[in-house]
Amino acid sequence: MKVNPATTQAVQNNDVSGTSGAKRAEKAGAASASSKVSAKTVDSSSTKAEISAKAKEFAKAKEAATSAPDVREDRIAELKKRIAAGNYQVNAEAIANKMVDEHVSSGIG
Repeated sequence: MKVNPATTQAVQNNDVSGTSGAKRAEKAGAASASSKVSAKTVDSSSTKAEISAKAKEFAKAKEAATSAPDVREDRIAELKKRIAAGNYQVNAEAIANKMVDEHVSSGIG
């Protein structure tokens, strides 16, 4: 049951007839809503949908992204070699700058 001023007042006054009247009004509103829905029903046999060229491009891009591996294994193998050989140098200043830039652009700080 929906709460509205009429039903609230009826409950406060212990007015049973007011509550049943509210229920009748609610049912009438539901019937009205269902008739509106059925009036908008469309015959699906005559419905035709076309996909735009842009949507087709998006579908191709999504398919390519989904089929691509999550990890670039060749890059990881190369980095592991460099780390093991002691040739991998971390540019701490570049990392710090990137972290500050992302923090500022996020609007958090």
